[in-house]
Amino acid sequence: MTKGDWLDLTVLERKKYNQLSEVMDLSQQMAEALDRNDQVSVRMLLSMRQDPILQLEELKRAIQNKRDGLSPEDQSRLSALQGGAAPQGAEETAYAGQAGPARRLLERVIELDQRLNRRLAGKDSFYLKNVK
Repeated sequence: MTKGDWLDLTVLERKKYNQLSEVMDLSQQMAEALDRNDQVSVRMLLSMRQDPILQLEELKRAIQNKRDGLSPEDQSRLSALQGGAAPQGAEETAYAGQAGPARRLLERVIELDQRLNRRLAGKDSFYLKNVK
């Protein structure tokens, strides 16, 4: 993989982290509004969360497109890094330095979203309906 490929992927992961940070912040504010039983704020924050979530979808597609353009060997190396393999070289280290925190933040966002969704939707929660 070229340095440019690693740089592109690293930049995309940084953008993903920034959008996830915004989603997390809005989700935390939404949890606080729920604690106060402030339905107006909940609806407003829910609406505000839509834009960064849509941007995350665009970033996901961009990352996948970049990945699809790589050789099978490079795709395999990228998967290994995403799975926690030790980086080799400066480019891989920079990528892993962005991808790791983004992955961990995504896990936290999903966990908070599950709690919020169950609280808002109760027995009609998306997460309860999709448990296998």
